[in-house]
Amino acid sequence: MTLRDLEYLLALKEHGSFVRASAACHVSQPALSIQIRKLEEELGAVLLERQPRGFLFTPAGAEVLKRARQIVQTAEEIRRLAEVWHDPYAGQLSLGAFPTLAPYYYPQIIDHLVDAYPNLRINLVEEKTHVLLERLRGGALDAALLAVPVEDDSLEHGDLFTEAFLLGVSPKHAWARRASIDPAALADQPLLLLEEGHCLRGQALDYCANSGLGEVLNFRASSMETLLQMIAMGRAVSFVPACVARRNPSLHYLKLKGGRAQRTIGLFWRKGFFRRELMLELVDDLSRSHAS
Repeated sequence: MTLRDLEYLLALKEHGSFVRASAACHVSQPALSIQIRKLEEELGAVLLERQPRGFLFTPAGAEVLKRARQIVQTAEEIRRLAEVWHDPYAGQLSLGAFPTLAPYYYPQIIDHLVDAYPNLRINLVEEKTHVLLERLRGGALDAALLAVPVEDDSLEHGDLFTEAFLLGVSPKHAWARRASIDPAALADQPLLLLEEGHCLRGQALDYCANSGLGEVLNFRASSMETLLQMIAMGRAVSFVPACVARRNPSLHYLKLKGGRAQRTIGLFWRKGFFRRELMLELVDDLSRSHAS
């Protein structure tokens, strides 16, 4: 049994098919299938229940998979530890962020990170919050930019910045000449939020509840760009984070009275992470760069 065999199993779990798993592993499908068969023969256990249109992991396969994930993660950490021992600021760093932050915040920080950490190979990932958390816990990500709070005792974090939610409206909207708005006025407006799975939706609903508003939704958008386009057309109004507003100046933005419309972004990593000192330095560095 080799580390590569275990990586093949993990690829099958992640991609759900031999075709996609073999492509991800850069081997032919027959080669991957043969290697899995050899692994089963070596272990004397059937790991996959093969079906005409796919496969299922057997109970034995599920147990092997669980341990394979730990072994592969440990092996990867050993490789990266070697890089860190040589230079703590070298090697790969995988950083994740959610869709209503990544396209707007990454461009702000990437040049600074490249200049400040020239030997660090930074891999930027954009996914919804629940996917980032899963990958962070599993070791596929080193750190993630997430909205505080995150209820997870296996993680630690440092706060980077707090930014306001603004109310985005079309430049032709009746409120386009106003600088601020009372949240109670939103009850009579078509309010557009992102669909389930986006943390901005949950933050917006919390704000509505705390401001005495119900779920006053007429429709939902699948992405931030769709939401912005719908606002521009005058179809709806919506909450827009300040970092998004700065990169989309064609809309008109109003401050929401009451001071509760905001989100705090933190950098999260696993407790016991071997590059904790680098994480702490990044928290200090990114929080200062945002304040400047």
